[in-house]
Amino acid sequence: MNNNDHLEDFLNIIKEHHTHSVEKVNRSLYDDICKTAEIIERTESETEEIAIKESLRERFKNVDLNQVTDLFIYNQMFFTSNEDPLPTASILCINIGKLFTEQNLHYIVAKVYSRNEIEGGCALSFLGYLALQEHHRNYILNFIKENFEGFSKNKKTECVFQLKNYLSDDKIAQQIISDSGITEYLLTFSTEEDSSSRPITFNLENGKNTGTGESNEILHSSRKESTTENNILKKSGEKLNSDSPWWQFWKK
Repeated sequence: MNNNDHLEDFLNIIKEHHTHSVEKVNRSLYDDICKTAEIIERTESETEEIAIKESLRERFKNVDLNQVTDLFIYNQMFFTSNEDPLPTASILCINIGKLFTEQNLHYIVAKVYSRNEIEGGCALSFLGYLALQEHHRNYILNFIKENFEGFSKNKKTECVFQLKNYLSDDKIAQQIISDSGITEYLLTFSTEEDSSSRPITFNLENGKNTGTGESNEILHSSRKESTTENNILKKSGEKLNSDSPWWQFWKK
């Protein structure tokens, strides 16, 4: 099979999954996030931007937050580019993630093991960004550490480089990076290669329920994390090397 055949197969898979993903997306919630993103992109006041994000989180407090994960994955799969590898709508999903309980994190982890490698990669990427929020960090980094060996080659590479770029000062992240032995950013997309991931210690059947009071506590510690989000915006907005594909936005 030549490279053109591989590309055609890959594009056909993308089309099929786009149709499937659209069916799962809550259009009302997605429209709310996209409209809010447009407002933020026109806003010059940092104070006003923070208020807009807080208002969005308030609107999402009474919805099924697992839908936010679906929205992030959908947006990353189909609405990113070299110029905009992490759209504002995706950053808002990360912001809403401050409300997540461990049950919501468990839902994302299960998505990592999707039969669709790109969907699974987006889910793992979402976890990486949520790990920037301190109240989620232990759950996420311990999951990655314990299950890293079961990740596909692509997921291992993407995960390591995201940790290098955003959590290089964290001891658990440092250990994951060191133990991986990965030094080169190289991804392979082929229908002839097994790209599946398997859990090592994670149990796909069991989730933890946490009280809703936890979400309200989380909102009081958001100022420090707002600075982190601004850093994400800054890094994702940096001009990429023209030779780099869109998924390499965190590559140093």
